[in-house]
Amino acid sequence: MTGWRGWSWALAGAFALHNAEEALTMPRFPGTAGRLDQATLNRLMTAISALGVAAAAAGTTGRPTPWKPYLPAGMAGVMLLNVALPHVPAAVVARGYAPGLVTAVGLNLPIGLAVLRGAVREGAITRRGLRRTMPVALGVLACAPLIVAATRAATRTGGSRRPI
Repeated sequence: MTGWRGWSWALAGAFALHNAEEALTMPRFPGTAGRLDQATLNRLMTAISALGVAAAAAGTTGRPTPWKPYLPAGMAGVMLLNVALPHVPAAVVARGYAPGLVTAVGLNLPIGLAVLRGAVREGAITRRGLRRTMPVALGVLACAPLIVAATRAATRTGGSRRPI
């Protein structure tokens, strides 16, 4: 695989695997994901994974524009921050495994770094643009609890009520 575009697609795949790991392991950890039932958690993780694929597709295909490479770069930023907040601290607090830890550290970290390094090296994004991408990535990551809360609220009003 060569170039930031190829690494962007690899990151979309790693992101989907990461979400699958979380969906499969969260039920064994009380309090995670706002006590969503398994079916709802699976749908949520599938939808979030689709956003990663959309970021890779929009950022790497079609007519080149100056802003397109920032979509996969932003996704890489989210994945890198996601290693530091919450996966590694959660594993430290749990004194062991936390849902999503294996793919966060083993896939998202190295592939996210490859996307960003390649995009800067190939001139697709600037170092200054990369620095501006990180606060946006932090904001996206901060929305995760809101998405879970909104999903839980929607589930209570119209979906399954069986908690995990």
